[in-house]
Amino acid sequence: MTTAKHPRTARSPLFILFITVAIDLLGFGIILPLLPLYVKQFGGSPVMAGWLTASYSVMQFLFAPIWGRLSDLHGRRPLILLSLVGSAITFLLFGLATHLWILFAARIAAGITTAASLPTAQAYIADVTPPERRARGMAMIGVAFGIGFAIGPWIGGFLGRYSLALPALFVAGMAAVNFIWSFFALPESHLTDRDPGHARKIVILDTARFAEVFRTPALSELLSLFSFSTFAFALMEATFTWLVLYNFVGPEHHIDVRNPHIAKPVLEFLQSSAAATVGPMFGIVGITAVVSQGAVMGGLAQRVGEVRLIWTGALILIGALVGIALTHNIVVLTVLAALLAVGNGVMTPSVSSMISKAADPRRKGGVLGVQQSLSSFTRILAPPLGTWLLQRFSPAAPYVLSAVLMAIAFVLSLNLPKLPIGEATPTGV
Repeated sequence: MTTAKHPRTARSPLFILFITVAIDLLGFGIILPLLPLYVKQFGGSPVMAGWLTASYSVMQFLFAPIWGRLSDLHGRRPLILLSLVGSAITFLLFGLATHLWILFAARIAAGITTAASLPTAQAYIADVTPPERRARGMAMIGVAFGIGFAIGPWIGGFLGRYSLALPALFVAGMAAVNFIWSFFALPESHLTDRDPGHARKIVILDTARFAEVFRTPALSELLSLFSFSTFAFALMEATFTWLVLYNFVGPEHHIDVRNPHIAKPVLEFLQSSAAATVGPMFGIVGITAVVSQGAVMGGLAQRVGEVRLIWTGALILIGALVGIALTHNIVVLTVLAALLAVGNGVMTPSVSSMISKAADPRRKGGVLGVQQSLSSFTRILAPPLGTWLLQRFSPAAPYVLSAVLMAIAFVLSLNLPKLPIGEATPTGV
């Protein structure tokens, strides 16, 4: 394992990384609940919003392994800085968009540049934490997500009442400030054990790298589990705001949300009402995610075990997804959404920790890049599928499918105790 050489304690670069990632994901939390409204202002449908989300994920899928391998060669810091610059420029373009195609162009560009963010941050954490504390380190990403979702929707909802351009422009400004902060404060973590031969050949879709990773039994099992659970969660992410609009906000105010040509005054009222409803719900979800991820960081994984946390998280997610499909009560929906955050909060960092332990220490960036690409691949398929199910059948349909996929993930997780997982050097990876 490579430990960052830094004049302060090993926790210091982790703290700086945490602030960097938290600010980055705060921008994500500001924009995500409002995405349907950005599409509707140009007359788009739920399926169009699904394709907008998918276009971003296509680029993430293609470029995450490239950035991950380059971080193994050139270090983590340059790739994190690249991601922040990309966020600033693309959110500026998103906020100034005057046509639907500009929204697509901005999200495609964002997918390319910000694909470096999460796999590089995960590799950074793996560099500076020992294996027994890896789950706690990976949970930092989840806490950063939680902070973004706890605070971001409130900011987005407040700014979105005045103009949909304001939230995106605010995020662009935050990303620019974050770049300046990180440029001066964030140290490099990957100082030794760089493998130039490993990153010499860069291809857009590295099928050989995927094949090598999946030939390692432990990694194959863990990444398959990760893919099913991420697909299920991505279906929920892509449709939750639409679910609230269709089942609660629209009926309450007698607005036909399915109408692609809502009059501007009605759309502005819908925008304000949706922000007032969805913002607090996402905020509660974010707070719950912070608490659950904080429990993992506080040593829950060491006391309970990562495998048991994965089992527990999967079962909670299955129950919450089924409940969301059935409920028509906004309070119950909020509670179930918080349970989703609990389940995902204990499951995801535990899976990521086990993946990092099963990877060759010199090539964690590449393996975690493959993991991020799988995450992006599920987010290519899930948003169009989920929004199509919602638009074609009912708002409950995506959640029924999500529960089924999460059940498959739980079944796969039952084999985890049999896997030989430790920080080793798998053949061919």
